[in-house]
Amino acid sequence: MIQEIETEELYNQYTEYRNRLNVWKKNHGLFINDIIKLEKHLDKLLNERLDHLIMLRQTKRQMYQERADQKLIEAIKSLKYFSKIELLASLSKN
Repeated sequence: MIQEIETEELYNQYTEYRNRLNVWKKNHGLFINDIIKLEKHLDKLLNERLDHLIMLRQTKRQMYQERADQKLIEAIKSLKYFSKIELLASLSKN
């Protein structure tokens, strides 16, 4: 039960950051190619996560849940890093 709550919180955090991508595209058109690369990277990580969740469903082995969570954490780290860069870019505009 605790694992489910933690996974849900991770996914909510991921979607919160993921929703910012459109704002970043609008505000930082100069870096559109970098943002698109980030989107592709995130899509790849999410697909790998879904593969692990499918294996979890098929085998009921907990290691697949842990691997899926790890992929989500990796995606969140990428988004947080890019968010820091976006903040610096916003501050340097002024």
